[in-house]
Amino acid sequence: MPSKTIVITGGNSGIGLSVASLYLKAGENVAVISRSIDELEKLSAEFPQTLFFFEGDVSNVQAIESFYQECVGRFAAIDILIANAGIADAIPVTRVTEDDYQSMMDINVKGVFFTLQKALNCLSPSASITLVSSIQAEKGSGLWALYGASKAAVRSLARSFAAELGQQNIRVNSISPGVTNTPIFNKFGIDETTLETMLEGIKSSVPLARLATPNEIASTIMFINSPAASYITGADIQVDGGLIQV
Repeated sequence: MPSKTIVITGGNSGIGLSVASLYLKAGENVAVISRSIDELEKLSAEFPQTLFFFEGDVSNVQAIESFYQECVGRFAAIDILIANAGIADAIPVTRVTEDDYQSMMDINVKGVFFTLQKALNCLSPSASITLVSSIQAEKGSGLWALYGASKAAVRSLARSFAAELGQQNIRVNSISPGVTNTPIFNKFGIDETTLETMLEGIKSSVPLARLATPNEIASTIMFINSPAASYITGADIQVDGGLIQV
């Protein structure tokens, strides 16, 4: 059976890197666009023929177009698209600047929109698309107003894209991870003791009493893009250990 082509945005760490690794181990072709590529370079040593990566920013539409051109030239049509690239900054509303707003919306919303739009001419029949949102789209939390708004927009885009593309037999869904143990925590500028206290507090609120692993989110992404989910579109799958469910 021919290998599928999987496109992932933001695949150098965390969830994106995990889903890239799982698809590569399943024998698929994987193409990744990411602002950082050091971990992808390491992964490429193990999968030199089936991993293609491109250093670029999804907020730059020209970079997206160049990436797709190279991707299709190497692997042909795209079977699965995973719009995962995003940033998360915890900023009090009183401190949000116009630059903060622009950066968050450019990457988390504009990037997702044009990642999908520019892929449309590159998709195979019956392609599947997953947009990575967040439980912050559903649950208000202090310091996360800007991030939550951007992820709520992603959830809305999934619904609208699903409605528009359904008659072409293209499925579009979103995944909303709960708090996941990824390197993104190290980017918040919080000292280790405070971070550990914060994470323990989160764990105490989760019915499963722990954080998600990147592989748990990645496995759900693989499911929603698989034939087993062939009649699911426009949905949001919340992978949160029950945090906002109970």
